[in-house]
Amino acid sequence: MIRLTHRERWLTVGLLVFTAVWVLFVFSIRPAIERIETLNRVIPEKQRELDELRAKSTQYLALRAKLDDIERKVASEEGEFEVLTFLESITTELGFVGKVATMKQEILQLDSNHCEVSVETKLENLTLKQLIEFLLKTKSSEHFLWIKSFYTRKSTTNPNLLDTVIQISALKPGKAM
Repeated sequence: MIRLTHRERWLTVGLLVFTAVWVLFVFSIRPAIERIETLNRVIPEKQRELDELRAKSTQYLALRAKLDDIERKVASEEGEFEVLTFLESITTELGFVGKVATMKQEILQLDSNHCEVSVETKLENLTLKQLIEFLLKTKSSEHFLWIKSFYTRKSTTNPNLLDTVIQISALKPGKAM
């Protein structure tokens, strides 16, 4: 057995304590400090992502509610409603019978439960007031209609009048015929 002096024992104990503290620091305290620093850096970033996700979730729920509302309106539409007939009645009511060049209906199957019925109407020699009356009459109906495309230009026969091509669509439940 080696005989150590009192000073050597204290030095050995001090070195063992220093080594134990160093090992404890290196293998447990320093990783914990680094992990806390990483989390403090990541938490604000994740909080921002959470706020964005909440905003997108709110937006999704609002869009979903609008879609459900549209589906309810489409389902409650009268089965006999036809866009072409409706537009013909508006042109007759407004006295545009001679101003309608063409009316062409197209049916597009969107999915297994819905189809889109579009009517492209070409109106010639209209005043701006007449065109606005037609648009207001179309949009103010109780039917779920929207203007899919709209093109207007000055008439070739009279520069004070307008020639317009307007495509008005409606969503219908069921399959296209």
